[in-house]
Amino acid sequence: MDKNINGFPKNRIAYLDNVRSLVIILVVTMHTAVTYSGIGDWYYKEGSLEKLSIFEKVFFAFGQSFLQAWFMGILFFISAFFCARSLAKRGPSGFIKERAFRLGLPLLIYVFIVSPFIEFILLGKDPGYTFLENYIRFITSFRWLGSTGPLWFVEALLVFCVIYAVLKKCFPHSIKIHNVSSKNIIFTIVITGIIAFLVRLVFPIDSSYLNLQFCYFTSYIVMFIAGILISENNLLDKITEEKNIKWIGLSLLIGVPIWVFVVLFGGALDGIYFFKGGIHWQSFAYALWESLTAIGFSTGLIAYFRKKVNSYNKFTGLIKDNAFGIYFFHAPLLIAISLLFKHFDPVPILKFAVIMIITCIISLIVSFLIRKIKPIGVLFK
Repeated sequence: MDKNINGFPKNRIAYLDNVRSLVIILVVTMHTAVTYSGIGDWYYKEGSLEKLSIFEKVFFAFGQSFLQAWFMGILFFISAFFCARSLAKRGPSGFIKERAFRLGLPLLIYVFIVSPFIEFILLGKDPGYTFLENYIRFITSFRWLGSTGPLWFVEALLVFCVIYAVLKKCFPHSIKIHNVSSKNIIFTIVITGIIAFLVRLVFPIDSSYLNLQFCYFTSYIVMFIAGILISENNLLDKITEEKNIKWIGLSLLIGVPIWVFVVLFGGALDGIYFFKGGIHWQSFAYALWESLTAIGFSTGLIAYFRKKVNSYNKFTGLIKDNAFGIYFFHAPLLIAISLLFKHFDPVPILKFAVIMIITCIISLIVSFLIRKIKPIGVLFK
């Protein structure tokens, strides 16, 4: 791989790598927040809404819903952008082989090794059986199909990539787009929100099928398609123009009041969760808020990083190199650390912050060390 004078690869885009690194850290943050707020789904939870103060409820509820609205979508966008480049370079067959190795093999390792380790060793599920007996039951019952943990993203990305490669083989000509205007962005936000609202008539928020939450997939698919189109039409410089930084402010200025309105007047404070799905104004408003955040905030953030965080240094380079390793290893490490500090009982926000920082550091160290081991280390590079 060609490198510049600072030792970093020439064929990378620094600000996209830095956004990706930020999102990986936020993934650890999100799962730590679930652990100590009890809001959401995770392997191990200590917290619950009943244990939280009003301030803590607002802190975790808004923080987690805000992250959920955009951070995985932007990861699909960045992945799709580079997938389009890879497909153009390798061709459909070579691209699928490369994706099967880079995504499929880690996914299999997680499902058949890491996930049973978490369930039967760390969490001690089904203690009446030996590990071997539990593992056999895990395989024969097909529980492994839904045991992807945080690597659901890798599973979904692999499927998206295969579909993209097949479509590209059948329809080789790219869809031509010459510019990305504010009107285009607004139109995409509205359409995405409407489709998400309709999808949640069937798949409401909190529903899951084999660890895939289809209630959120509308924005994921839209962001993946956007990444492909931006890459194929060489429009990254257009969408990351400085003027698009305004979308950070717009998404917050418009979006935060919508979220507050839905929570205050939509019944959420009284335990009525109409915003999660169904033919309710709360669900429609929430879907539009998520769409605005997913597309608007993501657009502004990428533009901001191009202007302000568009270079590597030793720290950002270290995080970039270990981003996938942090993502892969953080789940068992977070659970182990949480169990270790189970009886350390400060206020939930403080515990959340301490455990999140410790998990990020240890995940980085583990990834760094694993990447030194041949041949398995190549999977995390």
